[in-house]
Amino acid sequence: MMVRGGDRRRGRRIRRMTTPLIGRPHMPGYGVPDTNEGALPWGWAEERLERCRNFFIATTRPSGRPHAMPVWGVWTDGLFVFSTAITSVKSENLKENAAVAITVEVGIDALVLEGEAFLAQLDQVPGFTDNYKKKYDYTIDEGPVWAVRLKKAFGFIGDDSFPQTATRWSWEL
Repeated sequence: MMVRGGDRRRGRRIRRMTTPLIGRPHMPGYGVPDTNEGALPWGWAEERLERCRNFFIATTRPSGRPHAMPVWGVWTDGLFVFSTAITSVKSENLKENAAVAITVEVGIDALVLEGEAFLAQLDQVPGFTDNYKKKYDYTIDEGPVWAVRLKKAFGFIGDDSFPQTATRWSWEL
């Protein structure tokens, strides 16, 4: 079975993500400034990824219908990594279409991640099992797990500062 975006080389560490470019989302009519002054730093997003307990991931069925489900996941070594049964609807969808969206909500803060998921072995994602155990008090002994290389992310604080804090991060040129 071919999994798009996967890395079949067992034991090889998955490449680490670089720091994203910061910009503004295209949101006509919302008062988002044209400059990056007041934009949120990527560290703000990483803090929310670490604090969030339940993430919602959205995948697409082969028929084109959307599928959203909660998962447990961790931000580790520049990747969002989560586990789910290889026979789950999420996994079946990702095997056919690696595009995934992940939402994070911590209080009034919102973060949306977009990227490509790929199957990885536990030894390819340093820190995953330890971080997962620490966060959820649950041990994952075997993989594979799904890892997501981000392409874009969007974040904002959902109060009166929303227009000034609306931020887009991009790993694509």
